[in-house]
Amino acid sequence: MDIMQTREGKLTLYGGKTPRVVIYKHESHKLHQAFNVADNVKIVQGMAVALNNAGKLIAYTGAEGQVYLGVAVTDNVTPAYAGQRDFPVEVTVAVEGYIICNYAAKGAITPGYVKPDGTLYNDRFPNVVTSNTETNFIALASASAPSSGVAEIVPVLVR
Repeated sequence: MDIMQTREGKLTLYGGKTPRVVIYKHESHKLHQAFNVADNVKIVQGMAVALNNAGKLIAYTGAEGQVYLGVAVTDNVTPAYAGQRDFPVEVTVAVEGYIICNYAAKGAITPGYVKPDGTLYNDRFPNVVTSNTETNFIALASASAPSSGVAEIVPVLVR
């Protein structure tokens, strides 16, 4: 919901909750996404970053298994927005990609390379599985294996 101020100075709520769809977010010239930072990790502006297995930001070092995500635009030293209501400080990353889509995890996955398998979950969301080789698809969150036929929907950065 958005809040708009009218001529009379009163605040009016308008809009509605955006339904979850396959395409999550995109812009024609840039793509930025906010992420939580791993405990005891310092992220500064301009730093190359990656995600750990918990889906939290860490410094990108090129170590085996790390997946380069992008460059930090904000930092957790002097954050643009302070943590609120027990929600931690987030760091915004200019990600290496052009779109983030919601895909269904066909099995247990951790943040990192995934690949579509050509099938759909619930006749709506493309299924993805973990990939041991580099792909153009990077899962931004972890997911457990589907239980009782219900899969988890995960954001996937497409580059």
